[in-house]
Order: sequence, then C-alpha cells, then structure tokens
Amino acid sequence: MPKTTNNDRHARMERVILLLQRQMDGLKELEIAKELHIERRVANNYLRDLENRGQVYKNGKLWYINDQKPIVLRRFKLEAEEAMVLYLASRLFVKQSDKRNIMAENVLEKLATILSTDAGLGDDIAHAAQELTRRPMQEGYEDVFQTIMRGYLYRRRVRIVYHPYRGDKFETIIEPYLLEPSAIGFSTYVIGYSSIVDKLRTYKIERIIAAEVVRNSDYRIPNDFPGLSLLQNAWSIFYGDETIQVVLRFHPSVARRVQETNWHPSQHPISEDPEKAGYVLMRFEVADTTDLKPWIRTWGANCEVLQPEALRDEMIGESRRYAELYGWEIGGGKMSREDRFNSIFGE
Repeated sequence: MPKTTNNDRHARMERVILLLQRQMDGLKELEIAKELHIERRVANNYLRDLENRGQVYKNGKLWYINDQKPIVLRRFKLEAEEAMVLYLASRLFVKQSDKRNIMAENVLEKLATILSTDAGLGDDIAHAAQELTRRPMQEGYEDVFQTIMRGYLYRRRVRIVYHPYRGDKFETIIEPYLLEPSAIGFSTYVIGYSSIVDKLRTYKIERIIAAEVVRNSDYRIPNDFPGLSLLQNAWSIFYGDETIQVVLRFHPSVARRVQETNWHPSQHPISEDPEKAGYVLMRFEVADTTDLKPWIRTWGANCEVLQPEALRDEMIGESRRYAELYGWEIGGGKMSREDRFNSIFGE
C-alpha cells in the first residue's frame, strides 16, 4: 500500500472540512470514510486532528464543522517553580481520575514535551499520562465529557440524558455555568441552569449517559451567578446559602495530623478538648453534610461527631451496623451516646 504523504494527508483533511461544510446536518465517521475512499480508522485520525485544532466537533454519532471561532490560548512563559505547580496539578488530576480520558492524556503529553528540555519534568508528566492510559474505558464517557466541555467553552446549551443514583432516567437541557472536580468518588460535576426544573442544578458527569450540543442555542452566564463563590459553604460539592455548625472530636493518636491541615475555609482554630485530655475539637460550618460523611468515615473510630445531632445519630446508627456486620452485638440496656460510642470503638 503506498505511503500517504503530508500533502495527501492535508488534501484529505481539507476534503473532510468541505464535506462537513456541505452537510450541515452532520456526517457519521463511516460516511466520511466511504466518501473519501479511506479506511474508517484513517478517517478517525483525520477527524481527531481537526477536532484538536478546533475545526470540527462530534455531537453524538455525527461530526460537524465548528462554526464557532476556535479558542486559541495565548502563549505564556513559565518559571521552573511555576512548571512544578503544573506537574503537581497533573498528578492530582490523575489521582482524581478513575477512567481513561484521552483529551487529558493529550494535554499531559503536550505538557511533558514542553517541559522535558526546559525544566527536567517531562518524564514524570509523561508517566502521569501513561497512568491515565491504564484506567478502564467507560463506554460513552469520553464523548459525554468532551460535549460538556464544549458546551461550557462555547456557551452552547447541552441536551443530556441523566440517570440519578436513585430514580429513573430523565432528559433535560442544561446551560453549563461551572465545572468542578471532587475527590469524593473520583467525580466531576457540572453546575448550571436545568430546563426540567427551571433553576440551578448540579449533575455528576459520570451519571450522564448521553449528551449532545443543541445547535444554535447560545446562552450567557447570568451576571449574578457567583462562580466559585457558590461553593464556599460546601464541604466539596453540595452548596447552599444556609449553614449548620459541625463539631468533631479527634482521638489523641490523630490529633497532630488533624492540626496539620486547614480542612475548610470556615474552619475555626482547632482546640484542645476541655473534657478529654489529649483530644482535639474541630469546628466549621457547611451547607450540607452529604459529602462530609465519607471524609468522617476515613478516620474510623478516631473521629466522633458531636454536632449536629442528626449527623451524630446517623453515625451512631452506622456504628451499630458495622458491629452487626462483623458479628458483634451490643448488649441490652439503656446507654448514653458516649457509652454507646465507646462500647463499640473503645477509648
């Protein structure tokens, strides 16, 4: 088979653009391959290259010409220390990602190439990209991820099919206002206006099973949308205007570790517990405790919830279920909350 020259490749990619310009309703990858008399995998390579240049985009199974002006980032120079920040950020992203994300792999590979000769960090960042390649593929996830990103970047509404943790699937049109990663559950969330409720909603991208950009559907983020300030009362992603105070007591064995970190913007200075020598108390305010509970569980018996009452009762209930799960039953008789806690986990 004759080798394809750069000129041939360029000419065929130009033909892809011309095809999509004529077919404003979009074309499937296989249709493009047949029109150009090339293999489907070759057509896919051309389309991906054009997509990276911002000239075409995929919406569902169809490819379209990008009638929006491509976003081109300005070049910027980095000091070695600033490059190190990018390296640490890339490591954090890889740890937060539990699925393959080819877009992210490409970004890390480009970053590795740039930094390999200038800052000596290229190999490490390339390894971070390689770690992503070992993540399992989830069918449809990458297309959904890219579609949500495209809707946000180009301010286009996105029609999604969402399958909540509890409940049936539903369809809605969203206007992405904010994208936010969360270490809890290795997840990324999109926050924005949702047509089905006619108000702001948060959707977990991993639960979106289908997404497509709605053509000719520009939107503007309202001037009164607070941006990241929306999350100032959230532990991670569950936000709200009203807050509740949380008070946690930590065992002396972890007291130093707790004091090393400022865990939340509203956190009060960590103090010694006047009732228990060696123990420390942590106080802060959050809008919702839903995404706080997994963090509390990571401390096991070294963390006791004192406030709010409802959260404390919930954790006591979980402690009882843990005891039953491992075949240890709590004896009868009425006990105080303190005794119930210590009867399970001890001092």
